[in-house]
Amino acid sequence: MVKCPKCGEDIKYLNHFQSGEVKYTYDGKDYTQIDILPDNAVLDYECPECSEVLFTDEEKATNFLL
Repeated sequence: MVKCPKCGEDIKYLNHFQSGEVKYTYDGKDYTQIDILPDNAVLDYECPECSEVLFTDEEKATNFLL
């Protein structure tokens, strides 16, 4: 387990946020999600305890957790 450098809490994972479009079908009553099309405009890895952005790069986030 690693410690968040911002709040000092022990964490096992990071929350990941990525922007993009979600594609749905709509039949007049219900929506069904069929795809997610990321655009990589937002790529944040945040502490699950304090919600601070710790990384914006997957490789750095991986190295931190491992």
